[in-house]
Amino acid sequence: MDLSNAGLLLTFALAVATVWLAVNRFSLKLENNWPLIYYGLLVLFSNMYPMALNPYVLYVAVICGLMLRFEFMNDRIVFFFRIVEMLCFAVIGWRLFGLLLSQF
Repeated sequence: MDLSNAGLLLTFALAVATVWLAVNRFSLKLENNWPLIYYGLLVLFSNMYPMALNPYVLYVAVICGLMLRFEFMNDRIVFFFRIVEMLCFAVIGWRLFGLLLSQF
């Protein structure tokens, strides 16, 4: 896949944001809006480059982020959604860094 300069910059920013969110997701408050902004940019990136990310993994992560942000749930269910989101972060981060390395 051939990325433009803006695409490379957005890929790098999303890869760094993925690592940052994965590291800080358990310490962030559930009401924080930064994950929603991240997911918005990720969906925009996925629409710009359709086969760059697996859409199933992307939308499972979006659903987990929305459930964590807008639902009041039991601590066990919150922990489950966070673990699923971490797995999605791992897959998305792996793919984004793979895209970056394939350009050079």
